[in-house]
Amino acid sequence: MKGMMSLLERAGLISQDSSDASGPGVSDAGQPQESAVLVPPAVIEVRAGGTQLNLDDIYRNEGVSPSVYPAERLLRLVDGLSAMDEAIRMTAINAMDAADESWSIADPVADAEAKVKALAAHSQRLELSLRQLEQETQARVDEVHARQEQAVGAIRKQITDLEALAARELDRAEKETAEFEGTLNAAKQQTSRELDEIKKTSTQLQNMVTQFGALITTAQG
Repeated sequence: MKGMMSLLERAGLISQDSSDASGPGVSDAGQPQESAVLVPPAVIEVRAGGTQLNLDDIYRNEGVSPSVYPAERLLRLVDGLSAMDEAIRMTAINAMDAADESWSIADPVADAEAKVKALAAHSQRLELSLRQLEQETQARVDEVHARQEQAVGAIRKQITDLEALAARELDRAEKETAEFEGTLNAAKQQTSRELDEIKKTSTQLQNMVTQFGALITTAQG
């Protein structure tokens, strides 16, 4: 066991302090000292409609109690031991568990189970919320389409009525124009006949004046 703890210390995963009464592999806080392994933080930002996913908020809202040894800490430890084969990794974790009485492997396991349930419940709420939003959106879209059909129908009816009115106006204008033009043509024809008759009569009279005017002059002389 001591050799394993020394190995973990050399790997930078724990820190042993001989003056610490709590035993090897235990920090001042009574918990294993882990190396600074690159692990995703507790708050994971996921772009989803401009919002941020905060796991801590989810766990708190779902009633997950704080753990003396959170599941994320064990995940970081496992990640830090990823270079080892599984058997050695499990032995190392058991050694750390045995070296610190303030926690046991059951703590992160129970924490993980609680968080899995919390995430499942939150996921169900998200899906339910999405379904409700889909239904509300569809209802509003249907309402928009109905209003659109009603408005467009009314507009098309108005267009049909206006087209019929325009056709009637065109027909009336055409008839009135034909009537006016007919009256004008009749007047032209009548005037032309009268002018021809006047011209004919005038010519006849003028010929008479020319023919008999000389006789009048001779008789007077």
